Amino acid sequence: MTTLSVSVRDRDDAGTVNGESVTVAVTGELDIATVPRFTAHMGEVIGRGQFRELVIDLSGLAFIDAGGLRALADVRRRVEQRDASLVLDCVPRQMQRLLQIIGPTGQFRLR
Repeated sequence: MTTLSVSVRDRDDAGTVNGESVTVAVTGELDIATVPRFTAHMGEVIGRGQFRELVIDLSGLAFIDAGGLRALADVRRRVEQRDASLVLDCVPRQMQRLLQIIGPTGQFRLR
């Protein structure tokens, strides 16, 4: 069974995402089975947030497939439509390599 956990670190008492920068930690596997859950979580964050920068901490990511990469690209597009920026933080080495091989490295700001 594929597992995924998405948690927002910068949330106020009312559950609203506010601040200059908001961090979302993703752990587990981001693949065809978990993309719908990831997309739903990120839709809530983007829809409820007032932020200039959305940081996705991928230090706990064990696996990502093409569907997961597409989901991240979609999040980037949605964040940029709100005049904010997306940063991928603590990107695992295997994902960095995958981004280099397939080419969308320029789409993402890595930290």
